[in-house]
Amino acid sequence: MDKKKSSKEILEIFIKLINKYNAMGKHPMNFGTEHAFYHSERHMLDIVGDEPGLNVTEFAKVAGVTKGAISQVVTKLEKKGALQRYRSDENNKEIRLRLTQLGETIYAHHQNVNGESINHLLKELNKHPEDKIGFLIYMFKWFEKYLDESQKKMHAHK
Repeated sequence: MDKKKSSKEILEIFIKLINKYNAMGKHPMNFGTEHAFYHSERHMLDIVGDEPGLNVTEFAKVAGVTKGAISQVVTKLEKKGALQRYRSDENNKEIRLRLTQLGETIYAHHQNVNGESINHLLKELNKHPEDKIGFLIYMFKWFEKYLDESQKKMHAHK
């Protein structure tokens, strides 16, 4: 096996996957309201739905983005009526996040869609031994670290 050729092919496939994933994000879904919701917004609602009561800092950490990016998304989702800020009972200065009724509806719908995706993936993974699945997970984590390092290098060149 030519590992250099394989490395190039893996990177090309990875870039295609990123591009296809990003293209999905350009098609908002409507839930019978005046506002449509993009894939990235639905994903953010998933995080709040999975972990209700997060503050902005915690939300940013879970999402893997900056607090500034989260603040922008929270503002958009509030304007669309899917997310709400509230003051913590423990610390009146701390702002936490929760889904509104609309947010809960979108969250439930997206959970069903995610469940279907997981079922397709599970069906495929069941065809392969554990060590190959472990290696795939390892490689995805490696790609994440690689992208984090690449992003740091790009910021250093500004």
